[in-house]
Amino acid sequence: MNLRSYFTNLIDILLILLLSITFIGSVSSIYGQLQFANATVVLILVLIYFLFGIILYFFPQVVTNINKFMKMKNVFILISVLTIIWQLLLVIGISGNTAWDPSIITTLAAHKSIESWYPDYFSYNPNNFFLLLLERSLNDLLHLVGITSYPFFIIVLGVISYFLIDIAIFILFIALKRIFNRRVGILASFFTWILLALSPLGVIPYSDIPAFFISCLFLYLYSLPVNYQVLINLGILSGIAFLIKPSLIIFDIALLIGKSFDLKKAKNPLKMMIVFALSFSIIYVPFNFYKSHNSVVQINSSKTIPANHFIAMGMTGNGGYNNDDVLANHRIKKLSERKKYNNRIIIRRLKKMGVAGYIKFLVLKQINNTSDAGFGWGMDAGQNYLVPFSEKISIQRIMRKIYLHNQSYVEINWNGLKILNQLIWTLALVFMIFATIKVDNSLVIKLTILGGFIFLLLFEGGRSRYLIQFLPYLITLSSLGISQFLDKKIRKNKF
Repeated sequence: MNLRSYFTNLIDILLILLLSITFIGSVSSIYGQLQFANATVVLILVLIYFLFGIILYFFPQVVTNINKFMKMKNVFILISVLTIIWQLLLVIGISGNTAWDPSIITTLAAHKSIESWYPDYFSYNPNNFFLLLLERSLNDLLHLVGITSYPFFIIVLGVISYFLIDIAIFILFIALKRIFNRRVGILASFFTWILLALSPLGVIPYSDIPAFFISCLFLYLYSLPVNYQVLINLGILSGIAFLIKPSLIIFDIALLIGKSFDLKKAKNPLKMMIVFALSFSIIYVPFNFYKSHNSVVQINSSKTIPANHFIAMGMTGNGGYNNDDVLANHRIKKLSERKKYNNRIIIRRLKKMGVAGYIKFLVLKQINNTSDAGFGWGMDAGQNYLVPFSEKISIQRIMRKIYLHNQSYVEINWNGLKILNQLIWTLALVFMIFATIKVDNSLVIKLTILGGFIFLLLFEGGRSRYLIQFLPYLITLSSLGISQFLDKKIRKNKF
């Protein structure tokens, strides 16, 4: 057994462990969702799930015929049109104000003051400055054509979010068709369509959806033959990705590790790395200079929250946001002192939990990070997570009955309908585990997922919203598992 095989086996073991914990959490979430679901909805879902299981196990050739079904142009057009209508209803129906980071960014992007709210936000969180510039540019464009309404601005951002989701699904299909086969592409598109395109997550403009889009673009570039043009595009995209969400470049790290086993086959690997680094720098270096000298918002770099703060914060409670930790960092004036303070907090919390306690904490945090198929909808800022704009037309009530409580604030369980997503997510997890065991030609995908899991375990997490950026890789692994399972069943039925 060579080094690559040993390494792959180690990755598989770690990934199976973490995915199994996620699966346990997802199954337990189904019980919670059942308590909120309408009895008729539960009956229909059970029958569909049972029927799907019978078809998948005894008649796998029916699922393989999805390829032929999806080739029908009229079917694709109908599904696309209905999806867009649903998404427009979501944006029109439940767009509103929030009480957390997205509204801070959109408020300033709309040339409104945040002085009374969070005046030093971008000094503490400069990582969101790039998103602010993108949204400010859109707002300025709307002003040029005479549109100054803030609610309209938020609605336009929501429309853009769903546009990015829809385009990303198409890109994901093309990429996976090239890397694997058409069936994997269709399955991944279906999962993403259910879990994200039809969900309310695009209504709130934030970095999660652009991050999802970039991950799909990463997979598209990964599907192309390696040449200098692809490397340049990858470097530029990685630079943009780092400015949107630094954790996105976990894919680059996974790609580098995966390709390191094939260095003997590579031509001029050092030159290729230099081309990538220069392409990355073309985006990152000028933007960093501009950020320090911009006229949009004043950024005091001495107030920047250090990375170890997010590690310390990720070691308490459910592993998510901790206001006491944030305020403690704000009170410390020097950056060097903040770093020392957070190191002391990390050591103190590790000692308090001990080895067994910390492992238990990580198990529970993995569940919090990855098990919720609603991807954290409504779990930030309580009832202020989303306060919809005042009703203008009666059609808005349709979506508010599903996703809001008493037409006023967010209903975390989608008034019982989130169970559909939870069942789909649980099914997807089953085949992620299956693929990890059975599929060998997916090392980069597995490494990216494992890297994402470890990142969320070490840093601030606590809810599955942070998982959206890694969703293309997770769905790809699940689709590979289903495809492999179908191939085995079909071969078995032939003999």
